[in-house]
Order: sequence, then structure tokens, then C-alpha cells
Amino acid sequence: MPFATRGARRVHYAVEGALEGSPPTLILIPGIGSGMQLFGTLPRRFARQGFCCVTFDPIGVPPSSPQVGEGHDFTAAADDLWAVLDALSVHQAHLVGTSLGGKVGLAAAARAPTRARSLTMLASSALVPPRARRVYRFFETVASRLDGDDFGDVVAPFLFGSTFHAARPQLVADIVRAVPPTPEVRRLMVAQARSLQDFDGGALAPAWQGPTLCIAGGEDTLTLPAEVKATAALWQDSRYVEIEDAGHSLLLESPRAFDEVCAFVAAVDQRMPG
Repeated sequence: MPFATRGARRVHYAVEGALEGSPPTLILIPGIGSGMQLFGTLPRRFARQGFCCVTFDPIGVPPSSPQVGEGHDFTAAADDLWAVLDALSVHQAHLVGTSLGGKVGLAAAARAPTRARSLTMLASSALVPPRARRVYRFFETVASRLDGDDFGDVVAPFLFGSTFHAARPQLVADIVRAVPPTPEVRRLMVAQARSLQDFDGGALAPAWQGPTLCIAGGEDTLTLPAEVKATAALWQDSRYVEIEDAGHSLLLESPRAFDEVCAFVAAVDQRMPG
């Protein structure tokens, strides 16, 4: 079981695809309270498209080191990401983050802009308007107060769009039943939700000027398309995509989201050879 070590922090990671031969490397960054399990078979799918795909369990998600303290440090999370790539001797990578993971990706790109080949933010906004703060307060409240068995049922309506709920009700039920949050993960979610309320991606944005893809779900009620579009407007070298029939879990709900990420990464590598 491979780990990257940074001081007292140990981050568990996995790799799909070959590192040899310098294929494009992308790292998937999970959302709130999540680890590599969030992405399911997606790493294998990216590998079949010719990418080396890296996933990891952030601090607070076993078997990585436990969460310490009541807050989530985006700078530390960004440095953990680079530590994983250092352990693999990967100098540059495409950063692909979903929801909170998009914010971690932005923090990582801002801290090491020469190492980030590109940044993809899925259902993620650099900006935190008052409505978004209330969303994060909602997650803090349910993670700290609800029993684990109730948590999934309460948040499931917001994790997927109405189209996915209507088309795949059994899959939604299976997902909710399969991943009840452990006490460790719930503590992490509370810490992350608290820190999200004070996140300032606008202050980080000037340090990153590389190619950026921002994808929104037209049915997303957690991160509104307007918030994702405003994020894309922070950079000149950016592209905004809205998928009308998808919600917050874009890579799971929409094959188009996967295709958009693959095409974007391939185009960046063609335009900017390593």
C-alpha cells in the first residue's frame, strides 16, 4: 500500500496506467469528505484513454493520517498533493478536482504554477458568495449532528441532478447505502465545511495563469452554474462548459464530462509540449 510522506502526514495513493514513457499524468482530487473511492472506475477509464491517472485519500480519510484540529488547511492539502506526485517522481501533472477538490487544485496550482499542466474545476467555484456559505454551513450541520445512517439520505438529493435521480434511482440508493460516512470522515467533513466558508479563491487566482477548464452542471443546486461561470472569468486562458442534464457529481452523471476533461487535457499537451 503506497504512501507519500510529508512530515508527520502520510497520504495513501494509487496509480492507474503506466508512468513510464511520459504519458500525460492527471491527478483526481476528491470533494468534501471523500477519497479515491469517490472516483470508482474512472481512473481505469482515464488510463484506457492513454493517461497515467493518480488518485489519493486526503488526510482524514483512512488509511491516510487522521484529521488533526477543527479546521481544514487548503495550503497543507495542496502540499500533500504535490507530495504524492513527488513520491511518484512526477514533476508536472494536470489537476482535476471536483467540488472542494477544485479548490484544492486551485490552491496547488497557485502554489506551484510551473508544475500544474492545467487545472480542471468540476462543479467548483473559486468564489464563495453568501449563498454558498450557507451550503457549507448545511454540510457542517448535517455532518456533525446526523446519524451516519441518515446522512446519505439527507444529502443525496443535492449530490445528483434531477435527470440522474429519475433515470438511475437504484444506483443513487446503492451509492447512499454503500458509503455511509465513518466517524473519522464525518470529522473531516465538519473541518472542511468550516474552512470552505472562509475560502478565498479570488486571492489565489492571480498566481495561476495556466489553461483552465470549468465545468458546471445545469441541475447543480450546490454549486450554481453562475458561480462556476464567474470562476472561469477569472482567467484569460479558460473555458466554461455547462452540461444541462447533470448535477453536482459530474463525472459520475455525465459521460460528456469525462470526454470534456480528456479532450481538454489532450489539447493542452498538444499545444504545450512538456
